Amino acid sequence: MTTPDTPRGIVTRIVITGDLVLTAPAHLGSGEPADVVDMTLLRDARAGVPLLPGTSLAGALRGELLSRLGGDRTIEQLAHGITALLGGMKGDDDGAQSPLIIEDAYAARTSAEVRDGVKIDPGRRTAHDAAKYDIELLPAGTRFPLRFELLLDANADTTRTRMSLLARALAGLEEGAIRIGARRSRGYGTCRVAQWQVRTYDLRQRAGLLAWLAEGLGGYDLPAEAVVAGTAAQVLGVAPDATDKRHRFRLTLDCAIDGALLVRSDAMLTSSGAQPDFVHLRDMAGKPLLPGTSLAGALRARALRIVDACRPGQAQQVVDDLFGRDLHIARAAPTMSRLQVREALIDGGTTVVQSRVSIDRFTGGALDTALFSEAPQFGGGLRLEIELIKPEGYEIGLLLLLLKDLWTGDLALGGEASVGRGRLSGKQATLTLQTPELDEPQTWTIRDDDGRLQVDGDQAALETYVTALSQEEAADGA
Repeated sequence: MTTPDTPRGIVTRIVITGDLVLTAPAHLGSGEPADVVDMTLLRDARAGVPLLPGTSLAGALRGELLSRLGGDRTIEQLAHGITALLGGMKGDDDGAQSPLIIEDAYAARTSAEVRDGVKIDPGRRTAHDAAKYDIELLPAGTRFPLRFELLLDANADTTRTRMSLLARALAGLEEGAIRIGARRSRGYGTCRVAQWQVRTYDLRQRAGLLAWLAEGLGGYDLPAEAVVAGTAAQVLGVAPDATDKRHRFRLTLDCAIDGALLVRSDAMLTSSGAQPDFVHLRDMAGKPLLPGTSLAGALRARALRIVDACRPGQAQQVVDDLFGRDLHIARAAPTMSRLQVREALIDGGTTVVQSRVSIDRFTGGALDTALFSEAPQFGGGLRLEIELIKPEGYEIGLLLLLLKDLWTGDLALGGEASVGRGRLSGKQATLTLQTPELDEPQTWTIRDDDGRLQVDGDQAALETYVTALSQEEAADGA
């Protein structure tokens, strides 16, 4: 541990830079509601631009290392090794200062979008009273220039450890495995860094010390060999680390919209002229999409019904363990969702404006002033991506039953399900189970072959997972 009498003895500073680009909208919240938006973005007080705090990045990198390298080790055991890069954790009296300096990042553009959200009552399948909210989001494509600085001493073993851990953490950003901001399990905050640039400053050399002191000011240039670009492993000069001890089950479903889909938005359909009352949700580029919040909400409601049929009286416990405990119901002990979804862009199809009218159920005639128009998305295809962290066998079985309901169109997404909207038709699904014990992930492929399902993989294992859902002895794992 460093004391005033024993300085860290820094001999090298490595500066790593790269552009983090959002691949889905993200909410980096300020925690302060505004007059027109309930959940606002965090902005720099002076520049007024959206801000990605270094603390958020540090937490994301620590979480990535805990996940990738964890295996059967406890968090305490693993955290002790990670302190070599990210310093001690809260409550660690012997923890040292982090040798990795992570700077705040400012968005390269300031545009933002606002989306509506609403809490749905799973029993009535209608909106809760006073449960509507607005959330301000940074759109996909927003760029954050990142800057890290790694401090190294003369100890060769310490240097190797820090470089290896940093390369593994940054690889998570390259692969798009790290999400940032709020509501990450609901599709927000996915991001990627395509390439890193590294500048190495040898503080034992006069030229290196002066170049670091004058960084960004000009006047001193590093030798060409001290500036490299590429993947994290390449720029840091370490062997790529394929270690991945995560336990997860991934489900990817390619499907078509059978009819129309409508997730309501207040956005304009065209830049001028009369507008429909309700328009299907689009991103900032004008592409129709299915938000992860809608998908997760529909899956949760249907999961409650399935588990209640298989295990009467245990549905809430099982579903809360899978999707997370509701913050408004369990304020003392909320939990994060282990089920993660992604937003899905709709490929193809068309938008059609339709006029509708509300009918008086007693007279059979149209209600006065009840004519309205809407613009749902007809046709097209989309890919749904779902990932379950640390799954139990019966939880995989539950996901398989949810997949069946999505595939057959029995589980509708979006609004107006009562008039036939939101039905999907499955085309192909890929299932992947990864565990620390398996050398290679176990995979299954399900596809539609002229109206008949073809399953490639161990079908007996899939049956075992579904059967486990109805077995009482598996309830202890919930």
